[in-house]
Amino acid sequence: MNKQFINREEELSFLNKHILEHGPQLLIFYGRRRVGKTEMLVRFMKSRPDIPSIYFLAGKKRWYDNIHELQSKMAEVLNDTLFHAVEFNDYFELFKEFSEKFKGKIIITIDEFPYMYDPKKDIESNFQKIYDEVISKSKICLILCGSSISMMESLLGYKSPLYGRRTGQWLVEPLRFKDVCKFYPGYDILDCVRTYAVLGGIPFYLSMFNDNITVLENIKRTLLSKGSILYKEPEFLLIEEVREPRNYFLILKAIASGNTRFSQIMDATGLDKSVVSRYIDVLHSLRIIRKSVPVTNKKEKIRDIHYTFMDNLFNFWFRFVYPNESMIEYGQIDTVIKSIRSQMDTYIGPVFEDIARQFLIENMDDLPFNFEKIGKWWHKEDEIDLVAFNNESHKIMFVECKWQNRKVSVDVLKKLMNKASHVNWKNEKREEYFCIVSKKGLTANAQQFAKDNEILCFGLEPDLEDFANNGNCNFFVNE
Repeated sequence: MNKQFINREEELSFLNKHILEHGPQLLIFYGRRRVGKTEMLVRFMKSRPDIPSIYFLAGKKRWYDNIHELQSKMAEVLNDTLFHAVEFNDYFELFKEFSEKFKGKIIITIDEFPYMYDPKKDIESNFQKIYDEVISKSKICLILCGSSISMMESLLGYKSPLYGRRTGQWLVEPLRFKDVCKFYPGYDILDCVRTYAVLGGIPFYLSMFNDNITVLENIKRTLLSKGSILYKEPEFLLIEEVREPRNYFLILKAIASGNTRFSQIMDATGLDKSVVSRYIDVLHSLRIIRKSVPVTNKKEKIRDIHYTFMDNLFNFWFRFVYPNESMIEYGQIDTVIKSIRSQMDTYIGPVFEDIARQFLIENMDDLPFNFEKIGKWWHKEDEIDLVAFNNESHKIMFVECKWQNRKVSVDVLKKLMNKASHVNWKNEKREEYFCIVSKKGLTANAQQFAKDNEILCFGLEPDLEDFANNGNCNFFVNE
């Protein structure tokens, strides 16, 4: 099994659908670094031997070097040494000459498109002209791919010269928990949760773990060993993307330490409000952190915003690796492992909420109602892990997620029902449901209480385990 290529059927279907159409195509394909875009595109082109293809990876190099390398690949397809020798002034001339010599259907993929620098012309305007005057009159399928999500999304905007010309776009997302489990047939559901909490859904990171050894041994081997790929991965990615990594490090360390409000981040870092605001916007655009408000809020108010990690590897790294860098450098690895072991369950708690959210979304048809939104809710000291609701049916569900090594007691269920009364949403006419997603299940008294109050209950075994392995949902109310 290719561990970097699990469950990408939707992406392949999207690509095949557009390739089968007769007219020219301009597809925007993008996603964060390491998510598997290149592997997917290369595999797709190899799966279509009936259609000639060119794959070109642009680089941070002189514009002439990029254009000459793309020209060389076109010359190979044409089998034309004279084409290889011609001097082209820009990408338009290159595409125009190529299209005059190649009349059939062809896939041309340009990876890391933002690096296609041209000192003479704005690159987007250049490719607008290429599409209007060359591709639109040909059978070329041009795929523009990139890892800078903000830059690639700008191609989709109204102000972009390419606006209105694309025939499709696809944001490649990290894998979901149930797909991550397929990487590790040797792990049980608990170890899959732990692994997802450390690595998230990035295929490249997932391929680093070996399910023949424990999760802690994998952490030691890949994240706490000098010279290993993941030991400096977040640092290298930040240096690649931003100009002042030091301040970003301060902000991310603060968030990893539990400072999720804007004022808390300012206090923890000592940075000015304008600096924190600007850097948080960049981290959000890079999909490293997310900003969220209580799910029932209709407006985003800054005092309600919480900033949390979207990327689990960054979360784990800034929680356990970066603060312990000196000990790791001095070889005190076992001390760091001991610290990780003692804090691991606390760290996993919020990740387990995300897993439960995915589980409920994908099994919505087995729930009492289909919800429009699901997310965290909080107000002052009250907090509910997940709240899902449907505005039209006036139905709402309150969810408690418990990652703990003891069974859920009756008090937890009663507390959830009490906190629900503080949620201000269609108070007079709503229909309420309650749900528990737990690691260890419920006590006997809690099971009886759940049955009497029709509380939905899901556990890691067998519910999420069967969901992870087979995509099934064993929906039940405790009996």
